Amino acid sequence: MSIESGSYTALLTPYSDGGDKINFTSIAAMIDRNIDHRISGLYVGGSTAKTFLQSYDERVSVLQETAKLVQGRTRLIAQVGDMNPRTSHKLARIAADAGYDAISAIPPFYFKYDSAELLDYYRTLSSVTNVPFVIYNIPALTGVIMGAGQITELLNLPNVIALKNTTLDYYAMEQIIRENPDKLIFNGYDETALSGLAVGACGVIGSTLNVQGNKFVDLYKAYHANDAKKSRELQSEINQLIDAIVPLGVFRSLKYLLDLEGIPMGDCRAPFRPLSDDGKYQLAKAHEKYLSR
Repeated sequence: MSIESGSYTALLTPYSDGGDKINFTSIAAMIDRNIDHRISGLYVGGSTAKTFLQSYDERVSVLQETAKLVQGRTRLIAQVGDMNPRTSHKLARIAADAGYDAISAIPPFYFKYDSAELLDYYRTLSSVTNVPFVIYNIPALTGVIMGAGQITELLNLPNVIALKNTTLDYYAMEQIIRENPDKLIFNGYDETALSGLAVGACGVIGSTLNVQGNKFVDLYKAYHANDAKKSRELQSEINQLIDAIVPLGVFRSLKYLLDLEGIPMGDCRAPFRPLSDDGKYQLAKAHEKYLSR
């Protein structure tokens, strides 16, 4: 399948045995749930997956087993970015062999690379396979700040088809979209999905789609049906759940909400702390209010 506009879930990683093992039974259940919610595809191995708390072998197993479990039923994007470009190259080839529809990567982080070095990084990585490539811009976590002009330069590399843009700078996003009308520009923050669509984003790739993907699908449809009132109502519904989970920690909250849906997720790995009993109580109320209707 080719990557198209729409709503993509940044997949969480469930654990068992106190966090020592990846729970592929739960990944299968998550995949089925997302497909039932009519999402456009899955973004595997990204920030939501907490992939940088996994070993290389675990990252490989998640990429390979997820593709086997999906069996071509929805689109798949593999995030292969790493501090070490050689690791990214290996993961890109593995994702290509597993049948992923696109490969994505954050920029290399920690060390302060200049713009020429980042360009070389993406030029090489995007050419490792023939699979279409998606740039992943998330400066709040990587510390790598790229301007609209620099991102446009990356989007013009051969084989690059899209950008996952997780920033709140919608002026820059509009510039990027305006200068790259043939590229797919995805909004990365769930709470501003409608803002992204308003400046021309082709869709969203986000975390809370794990539990409310159906609402993002409906938001996307309402926006493109020119139903402004319904679009605003859906974004507000989405944000009410986000308001409830942000103070408790987004990723551990999403995991617990899926626990309540009957999909065992386990805790986030250390140094993330588990939810408190009070946090679980608050999330049970949020689940009843926002997800049980």
